[in-house]
Amino acid sequence: MAYKDPEKKKAAHKSWYERNRERKLAKNKAWCERNRERKAATRKAWRERNREQLVANNRVWYERNRERRAAKNKAWRERNRERETANNKAWYERNRERKAATTRAWCERNRELVAEKHRTRRAKKKNAQVTLTSKEKTKLLVLERTRRELQRETGREYHIDHILPLAHGGLHHPVNLRILESTENISKQDKLLPEAITLAPEHFRLYSERVSPQRAWEFVRQLAEGLGLSEDDLDALITGRPLKGNPTLEDFLT
Repeated sequence: MAYKDPEKKKAAHKSWYERNRERKLAKNKAWCERNRERKAATRKAWRERNREQLVANNRVWYERNRERRAAKNKAWRERNRERETANNKAWYERNRERKAATTRAWCERNRELVAEKHRTRRAKKKNAQVTLTSKEKTKLLVLERTRRELQRETGREYHIDHILPLAHGGLHHPVNLRILESTENISKQDKLLPEAITLAPEHFRLYSERVSPQRAWEFVRQLAEGLGLSEDDLDALITGRPLKGNPTLEDFLT
């Protein structure tokens, strides 16, 4: 029966489809099975003709569904953790040399970042790390780049030095870093120099605000132990009473 009204035609087709959904799906599935290669070739040809449009559409969809996609991927990984681990391991075994070459190339392009990652890892092991802002992270990379440029220009070796050593609670933070010649840095080792003591108030503040007050007082104990203070002096550090005979620490207490 021919329909002159497009709306009636559309409604009739929809009604027929609703009544014959399973039959239609089975018919389509059977056709796809018989014409698998033809269908694949048709889709491949369409993608080749519409590559730019397809990429743009995928990008738009991804932007609209970023959170949904991330949640879906996370859920899949949780359900298939062992399978994903096995697949990754198998891929790595097949592509060991390729992976090593890619890693070496990345490290060559990102030397400052690699060096900084090593320092951050060392600081974390000593519980001497706080969350850094993007500006502070940039400062660390600039410091490493400057160190490398100095070495290239002078032919001498330079190190990034923690003014207040990590062993005594010194933070891996721009406020606590400087560039020293390697010989000077090696001779310094973990000594607590006067300039290190002056950084104690800033360390205490950073630990308090970005880790916890408990960690801040642990830092005080570390510093007191490094300076060889007595139990009374340590109690003075914690309670805020003035220290006798330690003028270099009075600024820390005020």
